[in-house]
Amino acid sequence: MRRWRRLIAGQCGAVSLYLMLIIVPVFLLCAMLIDFSRLKVAEKEAENAVKTGVRSTLSAFSRQLQAYGLYALRQDGEEERTQTKELFQHTVSENMSGSVAKGGFQLVDQRLEKDRSSITPMYTLANHTIMKKQILEEMKYRAPMIFALELADKFKKTGLASTLGQASRFSKNAVQIEGLLEERDRRLDQAWAAWSSIYNKAAAAHPFYQTQLSDLNELSGKVGIHTVDEVKQSLQSAKRDLDDLQSQVRKIDRNIRSLIEAGAGISAAAERLRETRAELKSQIADIGDKISDLNQLLEDVQKYVALLAMLKLKSSADLAEFKAMLKSFEDALAGAKSANDQLNDQLRSITAQQQSSSTSAMEAERAFEGIYMISRQELDEYGSQAAASIASFAGLEAQLGNVLLFDAGNYRNADQTLQSFWKLAQELFTRQGAKEAERNKNKAAVTTSKREQRNKAQPYLDQVTKAMGSCSLTGLTDPFKASYVTLQGDPSKGSTGLYQAYMSVNRQTDLAQPVPDIKLDDADKAGMSAMNLVSSIESVLADVRDEFYLDEFAVSKFNYRTFGLEKDMNGQVKVSNELSRPDSHALVNQELEYLLYGANSCLGNYSAAYAEMFVIRLAVGTAEALTEPHIQSLNLGSPLLVFLAAVAEGAVKAQMDMMKLVQGEAVPLSKKFGSAFSLTYKDYLRLFFLLHSRDKVLLSRMQALIELNTGVPLTQSTTYLSGTATTSVKLWFMPGVMKWVGASELYSCRVIGTRCYITKTGAMSY
Repeated sequence: MRRWRRLIAGQCGAVSLYLMLIIVPVFLLCAMLIDFSRLKVAEKEAENAVKTGVRSTLSAFSRQLQAYGLYALRQDGEEERTQTKELFQHTVSENMSGSVAKGGFQLVDQRLEKDRSSITPMYTLANHTIMKKQILEEMKYRAPMIFALELADKFKKTGLASTLGQASRFSKNAVQIEGLLEERDRRLDQAWAAWSSIYNKAAAAHPFYQTQLSDLNELSGKVGIHTVDEVKQSLQSAKRDLDDLQSQVRKIDRNIRSLIEAGAGISAAAERLRETRAELKSQIADIGDKISDLNQLLEDVQKYVALLAMLKLKSSADLAEFKAMLKSFEDALAGAKSANDQLNDQLRSITAQQQSSSTSAMEAERAFEGIYMISRQELDEYGSQAAASIASFAGLEAQLGNVLLFDAGNYRNADQTLQSFWKLAQELFTRQGAKEAERNKNKAAVTTSKREQRNKAQPYLDQVTKAMGSCSLTGLTDPFKASYVTLQGDPSKGSTGLYQAYMSVNRQTDLAQPVPDIKLDDADKAGMSAMNLVSSIESVLADVRDEFYLDEFAVSKFNYRTFGLEKDMNGQVKVSNELSRPDSHALVNQELEYLLYGANSCLGNYSAAYAEMFVIRLAVGTAEALTEPHIQSLNLGSPLLVFLAAVAEGAVKAQMDMMKLVQGEAVPLSKKFGSAFSLTYKDYLRLFFLLHSRDKVLLSRMQALIELNTGVPLTQSTTYLSGTATTSVKLWFMPGVMKWVGASELYSCRVIGTRCYITKTGAMSY
């Protein structure tokens, strides 16, 4: 028993040591785990506080911009930046456990280290992408409904969009067909004029050659095979014989006188001399007759030779002239063939389109059926017959050129060739003359009718041009000049405005294409301007797109010409409930026009809007008229005449509609197709925004206008904040151990002294 007691008494210190070796590490581990848990709680608290701070800071958005449905934090001054930083720090600090009133136990007493906290603004409303995103959020519920109720349904339910598309296609086809038709007729007129010149020359040449060939044949019969040299030699020989005989006669006469003087005894000799003299006289008379005959023969031979040479030269010259005239004829005919082929191809294409179209053709399409058609074969025959007649004359020229001795056979061949040439020319002139008369039958009537329709439309176009040249809001001086200089700059001084600045910020150095050039000089240009403008209405109304969200944002936030003039169903002036207060903006009743056209004056923007609105109404009136064209116009075979008649009728209606629209009244979309649906000046601006969708330009102009109206520079209006805050929490146990543990990256905390510093970053945008 005593032995056991001594053994136990000797091991008491070992147990205590053993217990200490177990308890101390456990205690240290618990202490470390407690601080580790506190740091994790502190990290989460710091993260939430920073996010809350950023969120709270963003709540101080600009009320001026918020009126436009835009959210951004102003950072354009030192005061604003200071306030932003203080708000962030205050919010973070108040969300720290260290800010809780003391008096109880606090597991974590975290506090904000203000000198190590910052707020960084990023991305502004000057960025097109950022601004467009906010606009889409603002308009995502309103825009689709307005698109359906105010635009798409009105055009689609009435079928006007389809009708305008048909009218636009008809106008383009009419102008193209008319151009080809006029080119074909012009070239055919040239060809006919050239052929008429050929025929007139042939008409003069035929009797001339007929007479000359007859004379040549007659001389040929007289001359036979004699030549000029041969006849001259015979004539010279006869003259020598005559001289010899005359010399003999003179000698005999001298002998007779000598015998007479000698006496009577020589009378017998004298008598014989007289007989010889008489014989010589007879021979002299015969030789004289021969000489006379030879002289006549020589004259005939010379005439023959001269006439034959003249005919050869004349036929060669005439052939060259005929060929030159034929060349002019063939050139003109080639142009006519080309234009005619294109015309026929285009007409076939139009016919195929009509047959494949799911909609019924407009009544005006019948105008294409009345066009005078000419087949390619007909023109080929025209050219070949003309060439054949000239070839026939070439045959005559060849026959005359190859003749050495013109005989009866040559005469028959030449005369037959001449008659063939004249017959071909006569037949072609007669036959083609009838065709030309038929082709030109309605030309004068068409020309007169076109002139009448142009004259009918011109006074209304002149009125529109006059109305475009004024701005009802300005007097002798422009009160908006300073605002436009702020927006657009002053080109005369080389300065730029807000618009160019926002374009540069977004690296949009190239300006967008201008809106369609509206020409109202005459009915032709006005009509085509109208049809070009409405040609894309069907496609833009197919579905609502992001562009319409931007457009509707502009229409809802800014003013326009008839703002404050429009009335509701009860006759009361409509009041805008928009927070942006469009009635108080610097550009009174002209902001949408500026956004659309970007001119640097009220006059420029009003004129562009007025012109476009007029041509839209002109297009509607023209389309209505094309569905019921005048029968007289259809039967004249000129689609352009049908179109001009419709333009003249549409111009009258369009001018009357414009007088109402600029007064704020609603005008029926179409009296023929949709009298129950009406559009106002504002609705047409909606349509123009859609037709001329140019996001970058529109966004820059809206940014410029917003800055002009609010005085808030969007380049300093932040939509994204990044906040960084450093907090600290006191360690309860063993900072050195926690510093060593922190180095192993078990937590994001930096131990300095007895405190652990936590840095967190939060980012958020509107």
